[in-house]
Amino acid sequence: MIQHIFLDMDNTLLSPDGSISAKNISVIKNSPIPVSLVSARAPFEMQFAIHDLDLNTTQVAFNGGLIYKPQLKGYQQIYSQAINPQTVKRIMTIIHQNFPEVSLNWYSDHTWFTDKHCQETDAETAITHEKPVIQKTSVNLTQTIYKFMVMSFQPPLFDRLQKYLKQLNLPDLNVMTSGDAYIEITPTSATKANAIAQIQKEEHLKIDQLAAFGDGENDIPMFKHVGLPIAVANASQEVKQYAKFVSTSNREDGVAIGIEQHILAK
Repeated sequence: MIQHIFLDMDNTLLSPDGSISAKNISVIKNSPIPVSLVSARAPFEMQFAIHDLDLNTTQVAFNGGLIYKPQLKGYQQIYSQAINPQTVKRIMTIIHQNFPEVSLNWYSDHTWFTDKHCQETDAETAITHEKPVIQKTSVNLTQTIYKFMVMSFQPPLFDRLQKYLKQLNLPDLNVMTSGDAYIEITPTSATKANAIAQIQKEEHLKIDQLAAFGDGENDIPMFKHVGLPIAVANASQEVKQYAKFVSTSNREDGVAIGIEQHILAK
């Protein structure tokens, strides 16, 4: 019997416009099973969903780089794994020198930084309702950085960028796609699977008591670590191969339908 549900946010729980449908909210709030968000987002980008769903469980940000419990003001940090500062500078140099036209973004736990405004950052603002802080990559960084997000809405450029970054074999870093225009770079120890394993241990649960919903490459480690992985219909074919069930799409209340049909109905 499922005892904890883990939800990816973008393109899974969230509709294309970045909102949570009324049906998803209703089913999750009325479910007797605890729910945790497991997202590539920063905590400040997750807060609206935590509020709308009335969640008080442990949450996962930055693909597992930050595990925390929401509080009335801020959050209680349970686990933190940031990117090494020297590695941060190296990634910035690589992108700036080889792909200056792409959108380079990096995140602390409370701020989204970018090197320039562009159509990609405008689209991200439309979805997250957050605005980036412009910071030139040549400055000395003092922030703790958990994630890079590199974006391009030009498919040929994005394909070249993806292949280039993955063949670099950057030490201690994961380079994973999350959608057709997004590449996320996080520490190798920061995975959704590792984060779920920690929550599982705290709650004394078995793998077959865990369920997860996702759509992207960064959800595959999570799918491998739960007994009931469920993909939404808009997930890639690669992700669907790791799912036991495929629900409807994120446009069609895929999380709510999946919970009703494959978890609560059991």
